[in-house]
Amino acid sequence: MYILKNISMIFFILLFLCLNHANCAEVQKGSIEKVYLTFEQAYELMLENNNSLKAYNELINKMKYEKRSAIGQFFPKIGLNATYLHFSEDMTLTSSGSMRLGSLPISFNANTLIQDRDVFAMGGVAIWNIFTGGKLLSNHAAARAKLEASNEKYREIKDNLTVELVKRYYGLRFLRDVVSVKKQVLDGMQQHLTDAKKLEKEGIISKSERLHADVAYSNALRDYKSAIRDVNIAEEGLKTLIKCPDVDLKNVNIEPKSLLFIYNKSDIDVDLMKENALNNNPQLKQLKSKQKIMTAKYHAKLAEYSPTFSIGAYDIAAAGHLSEALPRFAVGASVNWLLFDGLSRFNDVKAAKSEKKMVNYEIIDAQYNIECLVMKQYQELMKHKETYESSNASVDNAQEALRTASLAFKEGIGTSLQATDAHMMLSKVKIERLKALYDYDVTLADLLKTNGNTNAILNYIITSETEEYK
Repeated sequence: MYILKNISMIFFILLFLCLNHANCAEVQKGSIEKVYLTFEQAYELMLENNNSLKAYNELINKMKYEKRSAIGQFFPKIGLNATYLHFSEDMTLTSSGSMRLGSLPISFNANTLIQDRDVFAMGGVAIWNIFTGGKLLSNHAAARAKLEASNEKYREIKDNLTVELVKRYYGLRFLRDVVSVKKQVLDGMQQHLTDAKKLEKEGIISKSERLHADVAYSNALRDYKSAIRDVNIAEEGLKTLIKCPDVDLKNVNIEPKSLLFIYNKSDIDVDLMKENALNNNPQLKQLKSKQKIMTAKYHAKLAEYSPTFSIGAYDIAAAGHLSEALPRFAVGASVNWLLFDGLSRFNDVKAAKSEKKMVNYEIIDAQYNIECLVMKQYQELMKHKETYESSNASVDNAQEALRTASLAFKEGIGTSLQATDAHMMLSKVKIERLKALYDYDVTLADLLKTNGNTNAILNYIITSETEEYK
């Protein structure tokens, strides 16, 4: 519920910023508003607004209706029928005979109208296929399997988008932290340049030392501006995942509120991950649904050898110029059984059987690949975690090296190169530390996608340790 409250709040903020008196979503020109957004809020915005998810949700609806259509084939077909016929001539019955009137014989010919040449009839017709050899059951099983496959496809798309959101959201968080590191380097280089100018003026260092400090400051300024541009690019990428048609985010700066994280509560059970992946991976489950579809298709082809039993009835409710001799109501039954078709059915059955085997091989191969992928992603996850944990000592050592190099330069016993190198080394190890966290978060999302459980990323975020930029 707290997620829904937060997302309602962020929508309110965005709408308040973007809606004018005419209800158009347009931020006031010239104003840049900063909005703090947690990952949970970004996740809810993506689920609400992403057009790919909306499109596949409609696919699910389509498959639901097709499944209901397959169920409808079990019921009788009832309809109305209206017929008009015009014969070339009236249908008549000619009869002849003779009789005697007293002693006088009489012969005669008589024409009796049976059916007028113009006929109109309207009534109801009902047909019910009561046995089809399993074709109706197979159609229903195939429709049910297609619905299952569409649900798994929706899950796959959602998982892919969730991983992409992790990459873009925490990528923006990472790049903003990099900007902070670059800003720290820039400030340090600016102070170093100030010290160099002062020492040059006092005659303690040479002009070349001051020029080196000047170049180092220019490089730091260039790197800082480049990092800001990287942030702008990443921010636009994030906006494409969470945008909605009613809000214009053009003049809104998104500040990721959630920090980079690492899960330290307990070790991740890789064997359990493998088991979950084999049971829940959406791509594997789509293959299993495809296997059901191919099985249903195979049974439907076998059913072509069976006869079809049907019962039917018709009732003429109204008619014009229709002979009274014709019955107004009839019931009946029929059997249709194709005995020979040039081995067409035989080959169809063989083809369907081959499709079944093909899917079986695909499932076996996918299961093996998924197990290998889980192990690969787990090993990468542990590698990033170890890199992060080992970076603590590197940061401490780099900070101490910077302190001693800066102090030595101010005392005139160190060079500008040593001081600037110390600044750059500290920047490098800090960024590597942040990069290890970012790679950990993305790899964890990939691992959860393989397990078919990207929703769990929210629980990992809540229960993990976060890294705040220092």
